[in-house]
Order: sequence, then C-alpha cells, then structure tokens
Amino acid sequence: MIEYKAYHKKSLGKRKRSHSARKRKKGKGPGRGRIPLRQWFPVAAAVLAFLLLGAGGAAAYSWLGRSAIFSVRVVDMNPCAHVKGDEVSAILKGVARGNIWSLSKEEIGRRILSHPFVREVVVRKAFPDKLVVSIEEREPVAMVNLDALYYVDERGNIFKRLTAYDAKNFPILTGFSRDDLASRDPVTIRNLKKTIDLLRHAEAGTLNRNISEVHFDAQDGFTLVTRDFGLQLKIGTMDFGEAMRRVEEAIPKLASLGGEKKVVDLKTAGRIFVRSGE
Repeated sequence: MIEYKAYHKKSLGKRKRSHSARKRKKGKGPGRGRIPLRQWFPVAAAVLAFLLLGAGGAAAYSWLGRSAIFSVRVVDMNPCAHVKGDEVSAILKGVARGNIWSLSKEEIGRRILSHPFVREVVVRKAFPDKLVVSIEEREPVAMVNLDALYYVDERGNIFKRLTAYDAKNFPILTGFSRDDLASRDPVTIRNLKKTIDLLRHAEAGTLNRNISEVHFDAQDGFTLVTRDFGLQLKIGTMDFGEAMRRVEEAIPKLASLGGEKKVVDLKTAGRIFVRSGE
C-alpha cells in the first residue's frame, strides 16, 4: 500500500507540472495580439473625413444640377447657309430651360444631326450659361428623282426631300432605280458617285452652270444634257478628262445648230455624230 501511494503521488505531480508548462508556453505576456486603442484614431479620422467629403461632393453636385445660375441662356452657333438659328432652337426646344451641368452634349448633338443639312456637329459647354454649336453642312450638288426630288451631296448621299421652298436650280441625275438607291445597292451607289464625279468635271470647264441633266445607262454609259439648247452629249464610258476635252472641241462647232434639240455622239475620237433629238 505504501508503494502504491508513492507512485500515485509522483504521477499526479508530473501532470501538474506539465499543465503549468503549457500555460506558460501559451501566453508569453499580458495583452498579446491586441492593437492599442490610440492607433485606431488616425484610421477612424481618415474614414470619417472620406465620408464627409463624399457627402459634401454629392450635395454640391446636386446643387449645381438645380441652380438657376447655370441655366442655358445662350446657344452660340456658327453661321450656316442652310441651317438657321431658329431651326436649331426649335430642335433644342426645352434645352434653354435646362441646367448646363446636367445636359448631355451627345444627346444635343444627336438632336441637331436630325436636321437634313447637318453633316457633322460639335457641341461644347461654355460655363456658366452657354452652349457653343459648330456645324458642318451638307452642300447639294444635284437632285435625284425617287418619286419625288431629293438633294444629293458631293459624296453621293441622298439627304433631303425637296419642298416648294427649296431651290431647284441643280442638275438632275437620272437612270437610277429608286429601289436600288433606297437599298444602298453597292453597284448603284458606285455608279451614282461616278455620275457626280462626271458632273464635277463638266462644271469645271466650258459647261459650267450649263448642265441640266446627267444620265447613266449601264449599257450606253453617260450622257450630259445642256441647259441652253438641250444638247445630249453622249460620252459613253470614256475617261472623264478625255470626254471633257472632246466636249470643249465640239461646243463651238455645235453653236450653228441653233435651238433645235440634238443628240451628239462624241464616243469616237476625232468624229462628231449629230442626229435629231427625241
């Protein structure tokens, strides 16, 4: 019995020492892993300042978007031949009561582009109360008949249906199908642009302001019709520079024909064939 008690006592002593050693190993000192409270102050102050700044910025932006000081009072537009200031004002109806901070330049630009004569537009805000509008216009060079007359610009764009108030003293381009033009058929558009190129060549020379029609035929090529005597100058598909040279030579010789309409075939080099017109 004495030996058992001694052994038991020894074992209990070992356990106690092991437990206290683990406690010492586990905690090396008081407050281990904690950040002192004073180190949190700069972080909290920075977060608070950020929140206050954001709230202040939002309030300022809201005030700018509602303030009457920044209501648009002036629309400054460059001088244009076809786009009038009152037309732009009508397109931008309601904008003048808007706030310059809240207006979208892109939306204003899209509105102005709805005018048929406007090719490109740049809109700029001039604080506190002005919109600056710079417009590049389309210039009509001819007309085309699509059940009604439309203007065509120098790039071959059909852009405006003519009204009773629009000028009609432009050459008319014929020989093109309405459906092909409406569908933007690539071959038709290419031929339309070539027709405009021919018109440009013709008006740079002796036929300046004397072209009433430019006709295109897929088989027969091009025909120029003059305003004065209604001469039909057939040049076919030859180079436009060469065609204008032949026209320059033929015009003085054709002056004796008088006012009777004639068909003049210039497709053969050095020869002029004349017959009565239709």
